[in-house]
This record gives sequence, C-alpha cells and structure tokens, in this order.
Amino acid sequence: MAEIVAEGEQPVSAEIREKLVEPFITATRTALGEMANTEVVVRAVFQNSSPPVLRDISIAIRLTAATEAWLVLSFPERTAVILSSRILSGVTADVDHQLLGDCVAEIGNVVAGQAKALLAGTPFHFAFSLPRVIVGVDDFGHLAGFNCLVVAFDCNAGDFALRLYWQP
Repeated sequence: MAEIVAEGEQPVSAEIREKLVEPFITATRTALGEMANTEVVVRAVFQNSSPPVLRDISIAIRLTAATEAWLVLSFPERTAVILSSRILSGVTADVDHQLLGDCVAEIGNVVAGQAKALLAGTPFHFAFSLPRVIVGVDDFGHLAGFNCLVVAFDCNAGDFALRLYWQP
C-alpha cells in the first residue's frame, strides 16, 4: 500500500524518517505482531504543525531525552477493543473499559520499550514514563508549540495513529 500525505501536511525528511520514525514503526509492528498477532501497515507519515484532536482512546507516554517529548498512540474504540480481545484471548471473554485501558496502556509500554531498545546509543535515545490513558476527545493543547510527527497505521482490526511530539 502506498503511503499518502494529507493535503496541507508536511512530509518528513528522509533523515528524520530513517533515524527516528522507522524505529517507532518497527516497534509498533513488532509489538502488535507479537501481542495481537496482527500485521500493521503504514498508511502515511507526515509532520503536523498543530496537535490534532485525539481519538476515542489514547495512551500518552512522556519521553525523557535531550528535550521533552511525548509518544501518543491513539485508537478508535472499535480498533482498541479488537486488538485487546486478541491480546486477552483465552483470558477473558469480555473486555470492559478498565481492562481496555489497561491493555492499550500495555501496548504503549511495549511500543515505547521496543523503540527505546532500537534507539539505544543514538542521539534519539530516551527513557519513558508510565502511560497515561486518555478516554474521549482531548486536544492535547498543552503540547501547542511542539513539533508533531504522525504515523497513520492500518491493520485488519482498524486504523490508529502514533504521534511523536518534541520541543523544537
């Protein structure tokens, strides 16, 4: 599937794509492949000058590096439920909202951990906080003025997005 950049959005430079974005893409593919037996495809990678409104359920993880940064994974509820059901298959029949938040938070933890390992020893190496679950609409306005890289993903459970915010 060819990647697209939405009208009005800026493409990501080849250097940033290779050195920063690709490790997060690899981490997301690995995490969901192993946790939910789900193949993930990149639909688009672009820069966004203003923080977009988050989806139904999101996970925000503060990254501590040379500057303040954030990793945000944002899912429509349907996608989060399907992925959580796959991850919890055989453990429980029903995924309630508390379990859904915990499961999506664990996806965020694993993605952050995988990316941290891939970026060890590079200028982009980071430590990370515990994930914060955000349910419902949140404009993430406290990150106004941050740069934002967006990776839009598709999988057979639905679409979702990974956003990396950092101070210029």
